[in-house]
Amino acid sequence: MIPAFSPFLALRYLLLRPSMLLGVLGVGFAVWAMLLVDAVFTGFVGEIRDDVRGSTAALLVTDLPPDTGYEPLRSAIEADPDVGPGATAPRLRYHGFLQPLRDSRRAIESSEVEWNQMESGFALLLGIDPAREVAVTGLRDWLPRAQEMLAKKGGLFPASQVLDEPDPERRARLLLPDEVEWEARRRAGLWRVDGEQRAPALEDFRSEWPGVLLSWRRAYYVALRNGDPIDLVCAAFPPGGAADAVRPTRVRLAFAGYFLTGHRLFDVATAMLPIETLRTQLGHDREDPAAVDLITDVAVRPRDGLSPAQLRDCQVRLQRAVQALLPAGSAPCSVLDWRQQNTVFLGAVTHEHSMMQFVLFVVMLVAAFVIYATLHMMVVQKWKDIGILASLGGTPRGIGLVFVTCGAVVGALGTLLGNVAGLLSVRWLNPVNDWLFEHWQLELFPRRLFDLERVPCRLESEWIVQVAVGALALALLVAFVPARRAARMNPVKALAYE
Repeated sequence: MIPAFSPFLALRYLLLRPSMLLGVLGVGFAVWAMLLVDAVFTGFVGEIRDDVRGSTAALLVTDLPPDTGYEPLRSAIEADPDVGPGATAPRLRYHGFLQPLRDSRRAIESSEVEWNQMESGFALLLGIDPAREVAVTGLRDWLPRAQEMLAKKGGLFPASQVLDEPDPERRARLLLPDEVEWEARRRAGLWRVDGEQRAPALEDFRSEWPGVLLSWRRAYYVALRNGDPIDLVCAAFPPGGAADAVRPTRVRLAFAGYFLTGHRLFDVATAMLPIETLRTQLGHDREDPAAVDLITDVAVRPRDGLSPAQLRDCQVRLQRAVQALLPAGSAPCSVLDWRQQNTVFLGAVTHEHSMMQFVLFVVMLVAAFVIYATLHMMVVQKWKDIGILASLGGTPRGIGLVFVTCGAVVGALGTLLGNVAGLLSVRWLNPVNDWLFEHWQLELFPRRLFDLERVPCRLESEWIVQVAVGALALALLVAFVPARRAARMNPVKALAYE
């Protein structure tokens, strides 16, 4: 049972000591910072995870040996009850150098590594079958999304038309309309011979350059129009050739549009082109009877509604089915879900989130130290009061509860203040950010840097409870030390204290 004098004295000390307000403000600031900063960081992490998931196949069969063909694997994978017909797409990954034929460079606005990589033209080449890719990933949505993003940033770039081509053969090669390529050749001066324009009649011309899709971020370094010629140079080891034989290849492509997946690392590095074009560059032309329908990966879209356990079972079955078709002695292939495909990146983001929470916890410790210092000073200054109270029959427990109550009240008020401020800050963060930008051209979170229209905030109820309980527990813990000292005080020494 709590002695009657304990809460009375605690309230009196709190009201008569303005310095206790520092403890309340310290706890309130720490709680506010933990809620707001974590809400913004959690929002960014959520956006990153959504973007990574949207740019990644639900399952990816990879780590395949060289010269692996697609068709045998397709039949085995689509025979799985959780996959089904048409739910796979072949992919061929390689590296190459892309160079626009005409000089269309722009001034580089940043010295970051990724911009320099784009300026060099080096790219990760991803050979795709457009008809199958759109059934497995969000390729059809990536093209208009890039158009919208570039329009918001003030760029007037053409919309891509290659996925709307009715002819499946032309769509597989990402060919542009005849008039678009004809005009692109004219702009590049390819119809000019000995200073004379010798273009064929438009009605007799048929487009023949395979299309290439580039990241929307490359628009900052090179301004391209649909059909603009781009040379692709890469090097390959000829099939069946000597181990040290390298065959340089070159093919002319036509710019077919920009794409935007939202996954920054994927967008910056990748250029997508028809898989048959890349196979030909690597010595596996489909007209060659000895050629292989070469792949490095198979993107898979399992049926909707699978639980995590069912998805893991599907991965195991697919791995066994594919491994059985590989040559004897081949290294084990892998079937990765979207998280496993981005383990390093997602792990780094999770680690940064944990480190941020640790830094915020240090802020809370500083606030707790303020409470401790204030209560310790109170014990020292109230030394005689404690001695008088003990001599009149106050129990050590009752005396200690005076200061524990002070710590609890300071912690509770600070937690309440911080929660209210945190909730209001999350609610009004974007309106304030918009107002600052509109009137002063200032931004709390630069939109151009993060490619976001609004600051993503996700304040989780579990985190609110954890922060509140942690703040109260920490306040009680630091209040216990001076309270214990006061409770163990000898009343005779306290009354003799000067």
